[in-house]
This record gives sequence, structure tokens and C-alpha cells, in this order.
Amino acid sequence: MNAPRINILIIDDSPTVCTFISGALSKRNFQTTQAYDMETALESIDLIHPDLVITDIMMPGIGGLAGIAMLRGKWPDLGVIAMSAGTNSIDSQETLSAARHMGADAVIKKPFKEDALYAIVDAVLESYGGNSKRKRALIIDDSKTICMLLARELSECGFICNTAACMEDALESEEIVGLDLVITDIFMPGIGGISGIQIIRKNWPNIKIVAISGGWNSSDGSNALSAAKQIGADAVLKKPFDMAILGTTIDKILRDKQP
Repeated sequence: MNAPRINILIIDDSPTVCTFISGALSKRNFQTTQAYDMETALESIDLIHPDLVITDIMMPGIGGLAGIAMLRGKWPDLGVIAMSAGTNSIDSQETLSAARHMGADAVIKKPFKEDALYAIVDAVLESYGGNSKRKRALIIDDSKTICMLLARELSECGFICNTAACMEDALESEEIVGLDLVITDIFMPGIGGISGIQIIRKNWPNIKIVAISGGWNSSDGSNALSAAKQIGADAVLKKPFDMAILGTTIDKILRDKQP
């Protein structure tokens, strides 16, 4: 017996956009349903039982942001992808960041190509595999090697991982909204880890933060890690560290519900 096809609900007031997304997804054997407003979509969810919703943000009526909040409140196990091209007066990054705040699992900027659509759909569907939603982590380090090693390790532990080469890129990315964990180096060009931790702690207090550093010398590294702990890091680790210790540290701070 064939497995049931994954059903994706597409919400956009542009029939052209709906047709493009539906056509692209049909090439991957997804089943799709289209709705041209949020009101119709919300009324139909209990009938069509989608596995994933892809919704525009800027729409007449209820609109995408309010709709995402309703989706997240009533159907918490439903994957949600938000998309936006912005408007003449509103930047798309602002709307996408707002969608993250409202509970979207992922965001994508219009216009996008089919390959980008496939990647984000696969990532969100994968995140809902198994019995619970996978946690999301962002690794910030100017060393590509460290980013790659940590991302690989966390991915093997069930995390969905993104990386950033500097704190500026991390803070400007819509990925930072809705994160469970940030692992950040302290000594980096630009803002650096200490100031970045302060910004993250102020704006996203529920994100758990692990600060890592080898320092320029032993004294610098110890002082930096101590400072990181004082200004909001949940845990600190001195480079190089054993991956088992990292895993134990992450498990401990994620079980602590206090930000």
C-alpha cells in the first residue's frame, strides 16, 4: 500500500502565486490545496487536514500575521512557512521577522525559485518528523570549520542547525526568531560575542545561550567566558572542548525552563 501523500495548504491572495507553488510542489508528488484568503483557509483546515501551511503575510482581511497566530494557537503541531515580498512602505525582512515572532517555523522571501521552495518545505516537514518538533540551533563563529563541526554534531543529536560567520549576520537573520539555542564564539570581528549575547538576551530572553572561546591567551579566554556568563550566557565552554561535554551542557540548559 502506498503511503498517503503529504498535503500542503497554500494561502495567497494571488492566484498566480498559488498556481506557481502548487505546480512546483506537484512535481515532488505533494498534494496541494489553495486558498486565496486566510478566512477560507482557517475554515477548511479541519476538513482537509494539511501537514503544512505556506502562507503569504500581506493579504486583505485577517492577514498572514494574525493568521499565523491563529494557526499556531489552534493547530500547534501544524508546520507553517511564511512568505513575503514586502510593500513599498514595509521591508520584507520586517514582515518575515514578525512572522517568526508569531510562530512561523520558517520564512522565505518572494520571489523564490523552486529549489529554494523545496529546501524549506523539506526542512520544515523534517522538523515535525517523529513524536515531537525538533529544536532549532544557530551557531555563530567566524571559523567555518567550527561551524561545520558543531552543526554536524548537533544535527546528529536531532537539532535543525543554521550557522552565521559573525554576530551581525546572526542578528539580521530572520532565523534568530524562534530559536531554542545559540552557540556563539566570543572573539569575532565586528560586534563580537559579548555585545551580541546582551542583544540576544534583551530581545529574545527565552533563547538558551552557550558561549565558547579559546581566547587570545589563557587569561583572555577565562575573563571573556566569565563576562559572558555575567551578562546572560546560560553556559560557557572553553575551546577546545569534548563534544560529549557540549551535549551534556546543552541538555542541562534546555531542561532549565528559566531564561
